[in-house]
Amino acid sequence: MRFKSLFILPLALLLVGCSTNQSTTKSDASSSSARKTTTVSKKASIKQSKKAAAKSKSKAAATTTNGTTRLATLNQQLTKALGNVLLPQTDGLTSGSQQLNVRYQGSQANYTVSYSVGQTAQAFNSQAVAKETPYATVNKKTYASSQAATQAIGHRNASDDKGLPTVDLGHQITGYLGSGAGQRYITWNEGQWSLQVHTYITQNDLGVALAKQTVNTLESYYLPAPKSVGSIQLEAISTDGLRQVIQWQAGRVVYKVSAHDATTAIKLAASMQ
Repeated sequence: MRFKSLFILPLALLLVGCSTNQSTTKSDASSSSARKTTTVSKKASIKQSKKAAAKSKSKAAATTTNGTTRLATLNQQLTKALGNVLLPQTDGLTSGSQQLNVRYQGSQANYTVSYSVGQTAQAFNSQAVAKETPYATVNKKTYASSQAATQAIGHRNASDDKGLPTVDLGHQITGYLGSGAGQRYITWNEGQWSLQVHTYITQNDLGVALAKQTVNTLESYYLPAPKSVGSIQLEAISTDGLRQVIQWQAGRVVYKVSAHDATTAIKLAASMQ
């Protein structure tokens, strides 16, 4: 019995040691797993922080260092150069505002401001901007008399189109269809404004679509109230150049906004202050 007891004791100690080793191994494994979890968590946190920083940087890129928009800063420089003049308070862009560039010519009485989007933001009125194709221009011209200014606009009275075929443009607006030499003119009036969309007879649907789009857009954007008359002349068959034109009279002065896109022209004109 004594020999048997001596034999059992070392065996018991051996079993205890094995149990301790297994516990230590499990503990080490748990620690390793915890370290891995912490590492993954840290990496995820860093990745999220980088994404948030990138988004913040991208958002900040559209503004200058003092928090104002690039257009507002350029308008300040235009006002300093030209005096207190009417300028758009929105650039009319859906993207590229941080690369907006501006160049002007003229004086307070007669000036043209060109708006373009470059590869980079250039200095105000930089020579480099002259090489960029403008997407819009704003022009002010002072005439010798109010009558001369009115004639320059080419406003049409609603009575001029009576008797022509009509088309429903929506929002209770009726358009009139004029034709000649294969050309189609869709005309209508809203308040002191006369509006005209040019297309070809063979592409009448394009003209009607642009006329309806314009009527709908003008439900959301309110153009300046002319001191006398205003006119909008739009092209439905070509987007080359600045062929979407909005003009209005203020005494002897005519303001004109020209753009490559009808909606852009409306947004610019509606924001003029």
